[in-house]
Amino acid sequence: MRGYRVFLKKELVEAFKTHKLLIMGAVFLLFGIMSPLLAKMMPDIMKWAMATDPSTAGMDLSAIFSEPGALDAWSQFYSNTGLMGLIVLVIVFSGMLSSELSKGTHIIILTKGLSRGAMILSKLTSAALIWTISLAISFFTSWGYTVYFFPGEKLPDLLLAGICLWVFGLFLLALTALSAVLAKKSSILCMLAVGAAVIALNIFNISPQIGKFNPASLTNYPMSLLAEKVTPRMVYPALIVSLIGIIALIMLAIKLFNKKRFTKKSALPAFAVAFVLLLTVFFGAGIPAKIELSRYVITEKITIGSGTQWELAGLLTLPKNAGDKVSAVVLVHGSGGHDLDERIYDNKPFRDIAEYLSRNGIAVIRYNKRTFTYGMKINQSDNDIKGSFSVWEETIEDALLATEILKSDPRIDANRVFILGHSLGAMLAPRIQAEGGDYAGLILCAGSPRFLFDIMKDQQAAYLETMEDGEEKAAALDEYEQFIDNIEKGLLLSDQEAKNTMVEGMGASVYYFKDLLEHPAAEYIKQIQAPFLVMQGADDLQVDPDKDFALYQELLAGRPNVTFKIYDGLNHLFMPAKETSIDEILNEYKIKANVDRQVLQDIEEWIRMNYE
Repeated sequence: MRGYRVFLKKELVEAFKTHKLLIMGAVFLLFGIMSPLLAKMMPDIMKWAMATDPSTAGMDLSAIFSEPGALDAWSQFYSNTGLMGLIVLVIVFSGMLSSELSKGTHIIILTKGLSRGAMILSKLTSAALIWTISLAISFFTSWGYTVYFFPGEKLPDLLLAGICLWVFGLFLLALTALSAVLAKKSSILCMLAVGAAVIALNIFNISPQIGKFNPASLTNYPMSLLAEKVTPRMVYPALIVSLIGIIALIMLAIKLFNKKRFTKKSALPAFAVAFVLLLTVFFGAGIPAKIELSRYVITEKITIGSGTQWELAGLLTLPKNAGDKVSAVVLVHGSGGHDLDERIYDNKPFRDIAEYLSRNGIAVIRYNKRTFTYGMKINQSDNDIKGSFSVWEETIEDALLATEILKSDPRIDANRVFILGHSLGAMLAPRIQAEGGDYAGLILCAGSPRFLFDIMKDQQAAYLETMEDGEEKAAALDEYEQFIDNIEKGLLLSDQEAKNTMVEGMGASVYYFKDLLEHPAAEYIKQIQAPFLVMQGADDLQVDPDKDFALYQELLAGRPNVTFKIYDGLNHLFMPAKETSIDEILNEYKIKANVDRQVLQDIEEWIRMNYE
């Protein structure tokens, strides 16, 4: 592009003369110094402030403020640089065109045959260099002081966190360049346009699906990465969309600046790029994944129990261009009303399993659980339906119907259909096998051969141990004892009496537990000769590895077709474990993650081993 080097040299000289680099460098150096310093001093500052306040004077404040650490220092850094630093960036460069346009100096340059595009690119290059240098000064200064104040503390993905902020700064500069072109001579209008665009992007972040691909998420990801609330893989979509957006915004700015007059026709590219970016933000959570998946997998909608009152929507995923008939897996949910992905907050373990296996040549069927689709209908039904409700209606019948769909599909080898049960699904898988599943093998994930009621008692007892003594714990203990007493007495009733005795807060009768007691998983396991794969996370807080996994090993000891796998650092969902206490387990499940890749590979390899 003609004149780019000439313009760039001019911009760099001007940046030096107007002290832009000095101002930006000084401001960001201050952020780098102050962030860890504030983190170190903040508890003492707050203690002093509260000590001088008459309402808190004399109080023991030592327990209120914990010792700060490296995470606090970086939290201060991203609060300062990620907010004030970006505002400074926009303010400094919002006048990148307005000065020359208002004075007309650009005309002198352009009449010498130099390119308008080169002018825009040189200004953006200069701004990007200054931004990069300033951020680097701030980042490495903060890093140095953090290491000094908090030695020995290491945080994950520190560099990626910085890259997120850097890329978003480049995105803002590209947006500023476009706004400067549109605003012509007004730097104020340019700043307002950039601010409006950033506000709009943050509004879109209300939806987690949109946020996954939204450039504005890059300002939130740094601390989430450092606190291990997100993985690097989760950050990449927003980074990719931001880089695409930077290129698109620059191209559009050049296109519009090349127009001597802005007409309706010249505005069309702006609307086109804006529309594409909005599509990316709104639908990016689905489109790229579908495109990627469709290269390897055929996804078909299926219905479980078609023609019955309990029809369930589901998906069948098959490997593309498989040629011969393929093996297949039925996925069976754990306790509760789960959708076909067994979604828990933003985690979707069944989707992870289905997509991985289907990409690797194995078909998978998954479906919404009956209590997910018809939970309200079941709860509001008369006692004949609600009282008789058992794991047969909840899980077993639909798993067998899904199995029939697989075995009747001409693309699937009916002799190579497996069942994968998770949690309650794993507990019931042997019974489903005996009820007519006739599977080539059983994969039991985080299950137990024990009575479900005994596991629930262990979970509740563990939760009560975390509570401090007091009225709240006493009330919880009383409720727990009533629950235990209600079910233990109900187990001695006749079937009809048990069906008429509801368990408070469960939406089911005592018969639900009585049916489980009369169909022990251990007895089914002893009768089954098919291969087993038994898997569990070593840090599972819901199913005890020391009791449940060990009991599987005892029941299946000596069998040559049984494989045991236990995974350090993984929880009940076979995702990274973060908590050590059951009362915090929901906080762990709120952290978006994926089923561990080694777990997926082991499932695939075991299936292949048992049909080849």
